[in-house]
Amino acid sequence: MSTPPRVAALSVTFERLHQRYARLFWTLHSVWALFTGAVVLVLAHNRYGFLPWVILFLALTWATTLFFSRLARPDSSRAMRLAHGFVSYLTRIMYQETLFFLIPFYLYSTTFPSWNSAYVIVLAALAILSCFDLVFDRLLREHRAFTLAFFALVTFSALQFFLPVLLKLRVHHGTYLAAAVSLLAAMPLAFSWQELRKPRRLVAVLIGLVLAIQATRLLRPFVPPVPLRLTKLRFASAFEPRGLKVVEEVEGSVSRAALAGGKLYAVGTVFAPTALPTTVRIRFLVDGKELRSSRTLELVAHQRGFRVWDALRAPPGGFRAGRYRVEVRTGEGQLIGRGALAVTD
Repeated sequence: MSTPPRVAALSVTFERLHQRYARLFWTLHSVWALFTGAVVLVLAHNRYGFLPWVILFLALTWATTLFFSRLARPDSSRAMRLAHGFVSYLTRIMYQETLFFLIPFYLYSTTFPSWNSAYVIVLAALAILSCFDLVFDRLLREHRAFTLAFFALVTFSALQFFLPVLLKLRVHHGTYLAAAVSLLAAMPLAFSWQELRKPRRLVAVLIGLVLAIQATRLLRPFVPPVPLRLTKLRFASAFEPRGLKVVEEVEGSVSRAALAGGKLYAVGTVFAPTALPTTVRIRFLVDGKELRSSRTLELVAHQRGFRVWDALRAPPGGFRAGRYRVEVRTGEGQLIGRGALAVTD
């Protein structure tokens, strides 16, 4: 059946407008994407209830990408190509909104400046990149390695935040599980089912899984300990352990004479959105040199936050002048937060 003349004329007009104004349209859309991303940043503030929707978005992104990468070919029907283009657009939107949703939670758990601040900077850079439609779409379409790495990183970032909250796991266990799931989810996007069924390919996937978990273990200090975050760190020259009551708090700087009692206490308050089994330890450093590291505490975080404390005893002759820093870390070494106090003569 031939196409009606009016429909054909409309199609030609649409093609001309698209060729002439496509770049302007996508530029304006990129500006709009940045604006909506900023809105998501504001709305995501402590909105833990939206987290399951993020996982649903990623699952849909995975399913649609897998489906169209297998069925949509250059010689496919026009309807299939249009569907592929529409789904590609939705995929970019879901990536963008997911990243902007995750950034605030990673910011809460990041200590600036520290090694783990690099992770949230990468997430922010990718979120901004996802708003530039022409560049981002070209990268997704033409660079398969970028597509797989981008999907794996976004999925890992969402799962390592979601799994401890959902399954009541320790943060580092959630990190390992997120790394494994992200890698396994990326494999069907990289290889066909026929390839994955080959023994040699399965062995390669297994080796890749082991290497991914080991890499996660080594790079763990670079990853913020979401969803934990340090909300307050207080110093004191006197403290009541039974009631966790700070008696004589000191802020900013303190003289050596004010610490004549021979102890410097540090009391940290850590927030978690739900009950999580957690390991915590406290380190005292002066001018970058470690003086004391507490034993690792096994406890269950709860929504109202929990407090941890430790005391640094003065050496003979009292505390020397310097910059004293306290770090609150997980038992596995991830930095939750830190504070500093200057001791003066």
